[in-house]
Amino acid sequence: MQQRYLTNTQKAIVWTIDIGFIIYWCVILFRILPPELMFDGYEKSEVQAWNWSFFPLDILAALTGIIGQTTKRLNAQVFLVISFVLTSIAGGMALAYWVILGFFDVLWWVPNFVLLVFPLWPLYQFATTPARSESRERT
Repeated sequence: MQQRYLTNTQKAIVWTIDIGFIIYWCVILFRILPPELMFDGYEKSEVQAWNWSFFPLDILAALTGIIGQTTKRLNAQVFLVISFVLTSIAGGMALAYWVILGFFDVLWWVPNFVLLVFPLWPLYQFATTPARSESRERT
């Protein structure tokens, strides 16, 4: 029997975030949106380099989240913890950058605030729920 780590609501949010990361990077890679729809300063090469510095973080967060929700052979909770920590870091780094610049756009702030805060809910749950041993789970 596989242990349930997330509520159905949490699962839906995690899938949305993980697929959202992948879609976001496809949009960036294929330049689907015009620069004027991107965040302030996006036309500058330094800002684009800053944005690309999130690529490995976001993709690793997405992949570990997907593995954590689909694996039956590996320790799902370890993958989910990695995903949640990376997701929260990505959201926090983006918000910190925009605070430093004094930039505010609700279309960029709200999603990144969700990335920063949402993972704290399941991480708190993991930290406060006693671990069940595999042997007790099988009986």
